[in-house]
Amino acid sequence: MTDDAERAAWRTRGLAAGRDHAEALAARMRGQGAEAPEVQDLIGSIGLRLQDEARALRDGGTPEALIEEYTRAVVESVMLGMHALHAADGTPPG
Repeated sequence: MTDDAERAAWRTRGLAAGRDHAEALAARMRGQGAEAPEVQDLIGSIGLRLQDEARALRDGGTPEALIEEYTRAVVESVMLGMHALHAADGTPPG
């Protein structure tokens, strides 16, 4: 069983990691769209890294609820970053 403070800490950690990933994607996307091969490669590698992180956390005994909180926060943060990027440059997401 995990408490609210633990969940909040893992969420905060996930949001920070997601911001880092979003910044990397934003840098890669400058001058090209989300469909560009380089951008798609980075998106794929972020997904693989997140899977590897989750597996390592599981192997280390981290409770599944905390892993889920972390991974949800990472994805949320990346999506918010991409939405902000599209809003800033006036292009529709996707």
